[in-house]
Amino acid sequence: MLNSVFSTKQVQRKFPIQAALHIVLDGALVGMLITVSIMSSVALHSQYLWTKSFTKLETTRDLNRRILESTSILESYLLKNETLSRNLVPTKAEDLIYVDRPKLEETKKIFDVTFKSRFLEKISSFPIKAGY
Repeated sequence: MLNSVFSTKQVQRKFPIQAALHIVLDGALVGMLITVSIMSSVALHSQYLWTKSFTKLETTRDLNRRILESTSILESYLLKNETLSRNLVPTKAEDLIYVDRPKLEETKKIFDVTFKSRFLEKISSFPIKAGY
């Protein structure tokens, strides 16, 4: 490629600085073209990855929105069909009852109970649901 620029050796001998300058500039231009092509491919690949991630994010947001909607529909259905919800009334902060902290001796008695008895107590306190 470099020899095709200067077809004769006489030109190279007659103007050596100009010939060297042309060789350096040709190398710099080829280097710039390679650098631009590499950076363009990196930029395009990064944009592709960003688009892919953003699409996944949109899908996740859509699924999250659908889950929230279905949860609210299920909750409203259960609240409508539950007899307990009819007995509940809205309350205010003034209606709340604050209980004093239990005494230290009472809390020690609770923690002194063995693991086995606590485990059996927890199992026996589970509500039994009718049906399957």
